[in-house]
Amino acid sequence: MRRSGWMISGVSATVAAVWLGLPAVAAACATCFGDPQAPATKGLNNAILMLLGVVGLVYVGIGKLFWEFRKRSKKLEEQQPVRPRLRLIHGGKH
Repeated sequence: MRRSGWMISGVSATVAAVWLGLPAVAAACATCFGDPQAPATKGLNNAILMLLGVVGLVYVGIGKLFWEFRKRSKKLEEQQPVRPRLRLIHGGKH
């Protein structure tokens, strides 16, 4: 049983190495490999830039959100003194 697992992983690694080594299979997309002046290539380049812009905008929004949280917490700290969050009750009846 152990030997068959070793054989399967060896065969899988060999098949993957051969498959990745074939130039027709490993060809790049039109953006990296095709004609730079083709309309499809220009469209893909624009789509990539648009997606990068959207991701960057989301990151900026998340950063702004945390910055606002920080400003609000400082403002609240200045307005209200810090009080203990837990109280210890010493003896007595409840």
